[in-house]
Amino acid sequence: MGSFLRRSGQYSLRGAAVYTPREVPVSLAQRLPEELREFLSLPGPQSLLVRGAPGSGKTTLCLALLEAATGHRLLLTSRVSQAELQRGFPWLGENGGLQIQIVDTSNLDATVRDVGRTMVEAKRVVNETGVKNRELNEFLWLPSPVQEAWSRLPPDSPSIVVIDSWDALVEQYLGGVGTNHPDLPDRSEVERMLLRHLGRGRAHVVIVLERREESQLDYLVNGVVVTQREMGNDRLERWLQLPKLRGIRIANANYPYTVEAARFQCIEPIKAYTHMRRGPFEHEPDSMPAHVWPGSSAFAENFGRLPLGKITLIETDGDIQEHVLQLLLSPMISSVVSLGGRALLIPSPSLSAKEIWDSVHPGAPRQRLEQGFRVGDVTGQLETDAKLVAPELGKMVVPLGGLVPASHPPANGSPAPQTAVAQFLASGSTKGAPVLNVAYVQGFYSMASALGNPMTPEVVDNFPANVQAGLGSAPMHLVVVGQNGVPLFESLRSLAEIQIHLRARQGRVFVYGSMPWTSGLVLTEGTATIPYDLLRIV
Repeated sequence: MGSFLRRSGQYSLRGAAVYTPREVPVSLAQRLPEELREFLSLPGPQSLLVRGAPGSGKTTLCLALLEAATGHRLLLTSRVSQAELQRGFPWLGENGGLQIQIVDTSNLDATVRDVGRTMVEAKRVVNETGVKNRELNEFLWLPSPVQEAWSRLPPDSPSIVVIDSWDALVEQYLGGVGTNHPDLPDRSEVERMLLRHLGRGRAHVVIVLERREESQLDYLVNGVVVTQREMGNDRLERWLQLPKLRGIRIANANYPYTVEAARFQCIEPIKAYTHMRRGPFEHEPDSMPAHVWPGSSAFAENFGRLPLGKITLIETDGDIQEHVLQLLLSPMISSVVSLGGRALLIPSPSLSAKEIWDSVHPGAPRQRLEQGFRVGDVTGQLETDAKLVAPELGKMVVPLGGLVPASHPPANGSPAPQTAVAQFLASGSTKGAPVLNVAYVQGFYSMASALGNPMTPEVVDNFPANVQAGLGSAPMHLVVVGQNGVPLFESLRSLAEIQIHLRARQGRVFVYGSMPWTSGLVLTEGTATIPYDLLRIV
């Protein structure tokens, strides 16, 4: 038991498995909530309780904490063997910079009864010499793996110890001992001894429990993390809660997260329009005839490319902000325009000229945008707005009259001339370049209202046939964005090739595919290399 009561070399430093995780990537800071990163930076001693149901990702979270911490790192584990741990988390053995010492606690070499018998002898010796040492006595009562971990920690430098799981270790150590043994400590006493001993060093200690319910430890430790799995929209979701972190301001108490590829990754809230990160669109890796590249590999991997002559429906709830939708839509527009194609946006009436311009101009050269991008002025005010706040967009705005055909055909009986929009889209299709039409349902309603032609039930009923006729006249893909329950949006469901649902929760945007069906995804902001990402919850 430690260096004091050693009966075997099972936990000796020589026998410990030492793995070296791969080099910490730049994105590591984003994998842990900001509050936990700040907690790790606090001076020790600090204690953190991680509790949650089995399979909720506690071990993966603890490995992320170990990787992000500084100083010495020790993992006391009884969940899996060293070989299983290395197979399940192969990245632990890939980097020589940060060493994690792993101690297998599954074969405990002494129970509390064994310690009790030894303590009787030790107490007799201590009494004969007149030496009283409460700290030593408490240390000897701790399970041997904990003693071993403490004996390896440097007294004057930062370190972190993860006990995964404390339930398994302490229950095996106590061996069924309860309050019927007044001479032996029970679990609550052992836990208090553990935390008192912690307070004499500089280590961060992470204690893992296999339960969501509160216990004595919730009140004794400095911080608490709760992990949970639940079902949302018939998909698995994982949530992390931060009920308590002493000394840390908790800005976000709830974080969705994923453990895909055995990596813990939390998802930060989407930022406001003025602070949102927008990356460049991604170029098409290979050509696929009769399809439009969506400008994002994340979109293509989950939903496929956009087939010509077909419709994509993006259904939103009322809490999805339109600048978030533009995060998804602008890479499609930029990709089409950069290839020399044509892209038309029928915007929501609440989208300002500046918001539209800010979403598209980083992705394509201005010359390409002037040639291949048009925005419908569905309210009659967008052109004026563009002149004031986004003059670059002004050349790309199509006035209200250019969006619809003339109400009366020419008197000589000749066919009515094409609208400005129809001419624009046809100029792209004749060259075989991709054509994309992105339309907000509210834009159609606003346009109808501005023209004095309300969306009557008859108009809504005939809308799918008009859409089919338009798709058949040119090789084009139509993306329609709208809210569930809006009649015009519902009328198009039967035509959709791709159907995607967006839901806002706790400042995040959850994305679910129903055609094709996908597991739960969460939209994250762009980086220097991608426009956005869709993190799969696994």
